[in-house]
Amino acid sequence: MATVIIPIVFHGPTRGESSVEIAGETIADCFDLIEERFPGLRELLIDEGTQSIHKFVKVTLNGELLDRDPATLGQSVSASDEIEVIAAIAGG
Repeated sequence: MATVIIPIVFHGPTRGESSVEIAGETIADCFDLIEERFPGLRELLIDEGTQSIHKFVKVTLNGELLDRDPATLGQSVSASDEIEVIAAIAGG
C-alpha cells in the first residue's frame, strides 16, 4: 500500500493521523480512499473547480514535486510509493 504523509495543519480531519497507508492505484484513488476514512480532507487537497491539486497545497511523489495539472491526479502509484502533502503556511 502507498503511504500518504499528512501535514499537521490537516490533522483535524485525520483525527491526528500523520500518515495513512492506502491501496489506491492513482493519486486520485488514494485521496478518495482517504476521504472515505477521514471525511473533509479531500476538499483541503483538491480544488473542486479545477479538479487539480489545491493552489495552497503541494504534493510530492517519492520526493518529486508534482504539477497542479488535473492529469497529475491520474498518475499511477505502487505499494512502495510515498505521497507527501505539503500545506502552504501564510502569515502577516
